[in-house]
Amino acid sequence: MRHISASNSDVFTPRGQHEREIHLAQRHPDEVVDTLRPWLSEGRQERIELALRHRTRNLAVAVEGVRDPHNVAAVIRSADATGVQTVHIIENGNRFRSSHKVTQGAHKWVDIGVWKEPATFAKTVRAQGKRIYFAAADAELAVEDLDPQEPLVIVLGNEHEGISPAMRELSDGGFCLPMYGFVDSYNISVAASIALYALRLRGRGDLPLDELRVLRARFYLRAVNKGYEITQRSAPHLF
Repeated sequence: MRHISASNSDVFTPRGQHEREIHLAQRHPDEVVDTLRPWLSEGRQERIELALRHRTRNLAVAVEGVRDPHNVAAVIRSADATGVQTVHIIENGNRFRSSHKVTQGAHKWVDIGVWKEPATFAKTVRAQGKRIYFAAADAELAVEDLDPQEPLVIVLGNEHEGISPAMRELSDGGFCLPMYGFVDSYNISVAASIALYALRLRGRGDLPLDELRVLRARFYLRAVNKGYEITQRSAPHLF
């Protein structure tokens, strides 16, 4: 939903229209929803409520040094589909690019943090109380061994070298995905989908009520075409 500046220390700093929408939703979440509700069908409102019930920040996903924008976009799409609200992009020399054609709009609904290198990423997510596990074929743990109730970030490396030595050193451990054929690795976007599905099998949401209210308002602003402008005209007292 918001794309983040790719500086060494800046995470989740919204820009432009996203920044305005988020600030409005944070200040007046219920009023925004009440203003925009007539612009959404009952079916669309129900879809938003379904997404909110299953949304999590307990689990996040990160990709490191991924070159193919289609792979990044597919990971974003899988995150949204499994209810994961936060996607981290660790550039590590490969400038972040994504494909909106592949995300099919999923980029509008998740928070995207962009990092230049692993150290600042790891420092920040650890400050949030999360552990870090990377995907690797040689890892002793299987994805099923990870605790889905534990706050964590799973990290997937790039298409050729996999996870970097620096990211390995900064992580709490690795996990592997089961393979029963002759190939020795999954495509990164497939690996992300398998891991997220395994960890989100029960799909329970964990957002507190106040955050749900704000996220609902953000979703309404994104779901209604020119939702911010409509709110500005219909409820000028909120600005």
